[in-house]
Amino acid sequence: MKSTCLRCGGKSFAPGTLISAVRTSFRPQDSKFLTLETGDVMTKASMCRGCGLVEIIGDVAKLKRLTSEPDEKTEQFAKSSDDYPKAVNE
Repeated sequence: MKSTCLRCGGKSFAPGTLISAVRTSFRPQDSKFLTLETGDVMTKASMCRGCGLVEIIGDVAKLKRLTSEPDEKTEQFAKSSDDYPKAVNE
């Protein structure tokens, strides 16, 4: 987390999470369809004790796994409809 608040310049933060009905997460728009994990990237937050600014940080390692190109194990599931032969009557 930041050592200095971008809003007020304060240096004291309270770590935590954003809560609604469940813990808040980020879902990337361009995530892969088939993975062995959920499409949600968990977040954590901290609040500046001086002005209340809340900073949200996400798990960039999981974001990379969800949005990277398919590997040898998942490539067969990533084919688009353009990759399949056309029907005879089309």
